[in-house]
Amino acid sequence: MKIDEALADCIMRFEGWVAPQATTFKVGSTSWRNRNPGNLRPYNADQPKDDKGYRIFETLADGWLALLADITIKLTGQSAHKLTTQNTLFDFFSIYAPPTDNNDPQHYARTIAAWLNFIYNTNLITPDTKLIDLVKFGT
Repeated sequence: MKIDEALADCIMRFEGWVAPQATTFKVGSTSWRNRNPGNLRPYNADQPKDDKGYRIFETLADGWLALLADITIKLTGQSAHKLTTQNTLFDFFSIYAPPTDNNDPQHYARTIAAWLNFIYNTNLITPDTKLIDLVKFGT
């Protein structure tokens, strides 16, 4: 599995993607309702958003492709946030889910590292893993 897809799967899970439950009458999660598996924020003022500031996509495919693009830009050092391939998984999540947005990037990075270790059947991925080394797992 390519690293961008593995990360997207992990992010979608961490962000709480849950469909509505007919048996319990629970509504779907914010990410499900917005078709936004990564709970991405808009980067342009004209992009639709909900009352919490998360982007709303027309389709799940659109949201998934936006998440993959966001991950790829960050992993390759092309983001406006100045991440480089020498940054770590923790640095990635400090940008992706900053503390200023009531997130715990250290917890996020530890959890995602554990899930990636499971996906790739290794124990080498930690929050301190450099992005350049992380990319090698998906090749």
